[in-house]
Amino acid sequence: MPLAAAAMLLAGLVFLAQPVPQENFGWFAYAPLAEGPVVPQGLMFMGPAAWTGVTLIGVGLLVLAFWSGYRTGRQTRGRGDDSR
Repeated sequence: MPLAAAAMLLAGLVFLAQPVPQENFGWFAYAPLAEGPVVPQGLMFMGPAAWTGVTLIGVGLLVLAFWSGYRTGRQTRGRGDDSR
C-alpha cells in the first residue's frame, strides 16, 4: 500500500511539472457593465494535467495517512493489552 501511495505522489508531481500553456488575452479600457464578473472564455489558470496532479497527490496522501493509522492501531492492539 505505501508503494502505491508513493507511486501516486510521484505521478502527481510529474503531472504538476508539465509546462502550462500560455493564454493570451487583451485588456480593454472600457467594458460594458455586467451584473456578474466578466471572465474571458478559454482562460484556464490550471489545465487538466495540473488538476490530475493535484488529485493524485491528494489521494496518495490520504492512502498514506490511512495506512499509517492502520499500522499504528495494529501495533497498539498487538502488544497484549487485553484491558477490555
